Amino acid sequence: MSERKIAIFLLRLGLAFVFFYAAIFSFLNPNDWIGFFPIFIRDILSVQFLLITFSFYELILGFWLISGKWQFYAGLISAATLLGIIIFNFGAFDIVFRDVGLFFASLAFVFLSRQTNLIQSD
Repeated sequence: MSERKIAIFLLRLGLAFVFFYAAIFSFLNPNDWIGFFPIFIRDILSVQFLLITFSFYELILGFWLISGKWQFYAGLISAATLLGIIIFNFGAFDIVFRDVGLFFASLAFVFLSRQTNLIQSD
């Protein structure tokens, strides 16, 4: 296996772990996670609906990353998700600062997977 493929696999695994962890623990401890949703969204949708829906979204995204299918798009959606978390929780930067690194890891995954797709199509 090439070093590029190993790097991509490790990025996929790491990002999937983050989404799995957040999804599982938001089911187990919902009160610890609801504060990450912006108030304007909590005013529109019920807290329970938000948590369950977003947790399933994170699980699906995690499984998508693990699957290795359409890696470029999985990376883009991962990056967009993390960017949204950062933007809407900028006031809690002492917590979400880690998401900045994960956001850039997602971008690295996007560019690496894009290069891999271009190499394979030649």
